[in-house]
Amino acid sequence: MRILIIEDDRPTRRGLEQILLDAEAEVKGVGTLAEARTAAPEFAPDVCIVDLSLPDGDGMDFLRESRAEDARREIIVLTGNASIDTAVEAMKAGAFDYLLKPLKPAQIGVVLDRLSEKRDLEREVDDLRRQLAETGKFGAMIGKSEPMQQLFRVISRVAKSDAPVMILGESGTGKEVAATTIHDLSRRRAKPFIAINCGAVSPNLIESELFGHERGAFTGADKRRSGMFEMAHGGTLFLDEVTEMSAELQVKLLRVLETRTFRRVGGNEELKVDVRVLSSSNRNIEEAIREGKLREDFYYRLNVFPLTLPPLREHKEDVPHLARYFLDQIESREKTGVRQIDDAALAILTAHAWPGNVRELRNVVHRAYVLSNPPTIDAEALRSVLDSGRKLTAPSAPAASGPGPVPVEVGDTLEDLEKRLIRKTLDSAKGSVEKAARMMKLTPAALKTKLKKYRIDGAAQ
Repeated sequence: MRILIIEDDRPTRRGLEQILLDAEAEVKGVGTLAEARTAAPEFAPDVCIVDLSLPDGDGMDFLRESRAEDARREIIVLTGNASIDTAVEAMKAGAFDYLLKPLKPAQIGVVLDRLSEKRDLEREVDDLRRQLAETGKFGAMIGKSEPMQQLFRVISRVAKSDAPVMILGESGTGKEVAATTIHDLSRRRAKPFIAINCGAVSPNLIESELFGHERGAFTGADKRRSGMFEMAHGGTLFLDEVTEMSAELQVKLLRVLETRTFRRVGGNEELKVDVRVLSSSNRNIEEAIREGKLREDFYYRLNVFPLTLPPLREHKEDVPHLARYFLDQIESREKTGVRQIDDAALAILTAHAWPGNVRELRNVVHRAYVLSNPPTIDAEALRSVLDSGRKLTAPSAPAASGPGPVPVEVGDTLEDLEKRLIRKTLDSAKGSVEKAARMMKLTPAALKTKLKKYRIDGAAQ
């Protein structure tokens, strides 16, 4: 890292030069703005540390000039305690940070660490952009289409912030993958990423899951347990299907987001937490607020930055890239020798409506993989998979006494039976997840989790 120091006080400049040399930076020091303007083009610094009060001008002028010449060049300003307001003004004008005189090595070290972390993230994003141009892959996300390119640009910007993000999109569009990508591109990426599906956890247990509990807090609480906020400390907590949690819990979460403190269930101690919260929903938010499923104040606290994922039908040109990506993943695990999809099969995939979005595509590719002979998934295998999916969701005449019997055979596992029951109930509900969930006395999100677990796709969303 090349650092140019512009400081007229020689002892301060020399001391700062030595600290930076010890940190293995390439350093050049000058005493005036005129010298800095001469040195900068030849030295090409990555970072400039500039005193705001110089004998031949204002350090703010150099800040503006330097940022105009190279937007990626970082500026750190030097100031005394009496000029702290000026330092804040400099940061609003684009300075990365400020250092207070008299300088302390520890203070300089903290700023350098933050600067190094920021530059590492920028390099990582640049690498991802190069990879995106070559392969259509942006971290764990795939897409060369304009809607996905635009999404990746937004993610690369929002990842640098600590602002809460609300990720919206239909079921199966990849909301958790987007949340993971935001975390992986953030300064928190070395810390935990913890996800919880708010609809898949019993309402009686979700508060304990989030906040933990003390021993004896309720029947069965035989020891203290940390919740997800504690586990995510320093990192990111992803609240999937946040509209499925109770209004009472939303109030408690709102307080945690505002105060950054919480109590374990059954506890009195206020615990501090440093967590970035990401959330998601596949519901229409305005309807959820009108129906009382989502508190408006809670929504505004979560929705500092909204991020909407496009449904697959709006970027079908990405279907071949996604299909090949899923096939590579499956083959790397199962190794049966099926390594490609022929053009006729890709055409069938691209023409499909994909009501279940990317999740449905992944499941279809997996099922076609199982049915195919090496080395290729062909059109016949794909038609068989898609036809079976249509049969699963085809409307059927309602039975006089409900969904009808579910066959059970000796040797069946409980998972086999549950899978059969879900398919039968979906059939009776004409493919409606909402109706099937009511029939099974589950929340829609809990049923969707089971659909994902058993790889049951094609249900109406």
